[in-house]
Amino acid sequence: MEAANADEIRLRHVEREVLIPKMMREKAKERCAEKVAAFAHCCKESGFFMAFKCREENSALKECLTLHYKDPAFFEECKQEYIREKLEFERTGIPAKNRKQKLPTSIHKDHSQDWSGFTENERPTSCCVSNSLQVMIFVDRLCM
Repeated sequence: MEAANADEIRLRHVEREVLIPKMMREKAKERCAEKVAAFAHCCKESGFFMAFKCREENSALKECLTLHYKDPAFFEECKQEYIREKLEFERTGIPAKNRKQKLPTSIHKDHSQDWSGFTENERPTSCCVSNSLQVMIFVDRLCM
């Protein structure tokens, strides 16, 4: 299904009607971050009466988001980004969210320690990285 040009890609109904609009909502929230923050602050301050006290902030947020949702150029931008991510996934097999993850910094640090206080049987024989934390596995030679 990989095409030479991103314009030639045929999108499924769910991609056009669900996945790309989802991407649009996420990007629109980023672009309207100031209004989102103002509305959130108002809601926190108003508590139970937020429906009445935050009408102005809510209207401004809706206006900003609707402006992006109805913009055909914004839809096309999100569509092209979706197609690029889809082609990259087909090429590598790695989802976009996993490609963007950074390696934990603890992997790059020198974790050498002084093991002079331990006997040869108590010293670690291997280590592994699990959940961004370095875990030393002590293997007793009797268990080998």
